Amino acid sequence: MGAGPEHFIQNGLAQILRTGGYEVQVESVEAGGAFRAEIKTAFELCRSLAERVRDSAAQGSFPLVLSGNCNSSLGTLAGIGPADTGMIWFDAHGDFNTPETRESSFFDGMGMAIATGQCWRKLAATIPSFSPLPNSHVIHVGGRDFDPEEETLLEASGINVVRADRIRQSSVSEALLPALESLRAQVERLYLHIDLDVLDPAETPANEYAARVPNGLMLEQIEEAIRLINERFKICAGGVASYDPKYDETGRTFEAGVRIIKSMLTTNNS
Repeated sequence: MGAGPEHFIQNGLAQILRTGGYEVQVESVEAGGAFRAEIKTAFELCRSLAERVRDSAAQGSFPLVLSGNCNSSLGTLAGIGPADTGMIWFDAHGDFNTPETRESSFFDGMGMAIATGQCWRKLAATIPSFSPLPNSHVIHVGGRDFDPEEETLLEASGINVVRADRIRQSSVSEALLPALESLRAQVERLYLHIDLDVLDPAETPANEYAARVPNGLMLEQIEEAIRLINERFKICAGGVASYDPKYDETGRTFEAGVRIIKSMLTTNNS
């Protein structure tokens, strides 16, 4: 999945957006030093990313972060300033594990938990201007694969969870609007996070983890959801994560990612 951001750039994402009328500047954020360790390096990257996002926002630009995993959200949130900010998190998985809820301690499955202060609080505090989001400022959308203890923790948190099956069985507006209206009463701006494995793998496979969990959301459903979000909030930063090009033999997931990015970049954000 670490190859995903470069694949987007090498296959013309910037030029596609420029053709659509946007001014685009591309920057890479990479870890320094020879020694790499998952947790140490992840927080190092988030600290650097927070500075880049802050500079981008200060210039009046829209920070769009392409990342291999979802932990980049911590740097993005810190960069835009989490105070009075909401977050909508599209993901096939809960990303609400902590070191205590999963034996494998897969760090990438903890992004939303860290963002809301459930774990790794001291390390998260090393990211400039980071502070945890209140659970009531978060909506999780499109989930269909939750670990048992993670699900228990998520249910107890009070975070609004709009599952994929609920959207598939009704409609995007019927499933999502109550959560959006509840969030709208608390915040006016937000960070929009899209893990591409929220897409249905039968149509647009994003990575090996998505392939294990069928019945995701259709691209058109995500586009409609983003339209509803844009009508109610100022999206002040976006993230697109977890795209592994080797699972996208037809290029349909790349095309879906481009369409999702375009949906974020409406006149509301330009």
